[in-house]
Amino acid sequence: MHPELQQLVDAQGGVFTRDQALVTCSPAQLRSYLRRGVCGSTDWRGIYADAACPSDLPLRARAASLWLGGDLVACRSTAAALWDFDLRSDETAASDDLHFLGPADLDNRKLEGLQVHPSSLGTADAVRRSGVWCTPPARTACDLARSADPIDVLATLDTALRSRTCTQEDLFAACAVQRGLRGIVRVAQLVPYADGRAESPMESRMRWRFLVADLPVPELQFELARGRRWHRLDLAWPEYRLGVEFDGLEAHMTREQLAADRDRHNWFTDEGWRLLHFTAVDVYRLHVAMVRSVARYLG
Repeated sequence: MHPELQQLVDAQGGVFTRDQALVTCSPAQLRSYLRRGVCGSTDWRGIYADAACPSDLPLRARAASLWLGGDLVACRSTAAALWDFDLRSDETAASDDLHFLGPADLDNRKLEGLQVHPSSLGTADAVRRSGVWCTPPARTACDLARSADPIDVLATLDTALRSRTCTQEDLFAACAVQRGLRGIVRVAQLVPYADGRAESPMESRMRWRFLVADLPVPELQFELARGRRWHRLDLAWPEYRLGVEFDGLEAHMTREQLAADRDRHNWFTDEGWRLLHFTAVDVYRLHVAMVRSVARYLG
């Protein structure tokens, strides 16, 4: 690639427009670059990407931002992915639309692979992340949580804190700024319970079930040690000697892991603890029985 074009491409995070390329090369040379795999097309016409750059969401966002032009800012799930607290799977994120924010007078536009939203709060607080202007972490988390399903609100806040891109104080401040917007009351009510120690979204969703059922607030990642041996519980009520664990699909893949888990369970039993184990089916479909089971042991 021509040195001047390569310098521009590097400065723009691996993306460039056709018009930018034609400043330093001919249309035939650009076609040659594409044919030889030096660069490749993106989802947006006239926008190309350096083949040496990883084809990931930040690259897609940079390409989309270049195609959109103007003072548009990545927001919602797109910004969450850039800040590393997106709840979606990689496959879902790769196929979903990208979301951008514009001025309040901007018409809500649905473009191919893109959704552009007007913002009553403006975009003056935008922060550069992975070469893309996006909403700050706490604002992103609150924006995403406001429109999320109720079961995903706490998981969104927990994951944002776990990413260490924002603090609980930042979330309180973002809620105050968004006061009056739809869904923000629900978010603000859960911010006091948000905790970056939650190790998975499903663990957060399970904890949310207990909170909305008005059970005592559990401790996260509670550690119990005896001698040289210690173990940790996802959720615990130490005063009741009750622990709750979320078991994912990968929890017991081998005989060795199963044996270690049973040994761990027996160790807690010997220490006078009761352990309850739940899965995604319990959290989503059988949550009434799950909550009732925990409530029974909490008296």
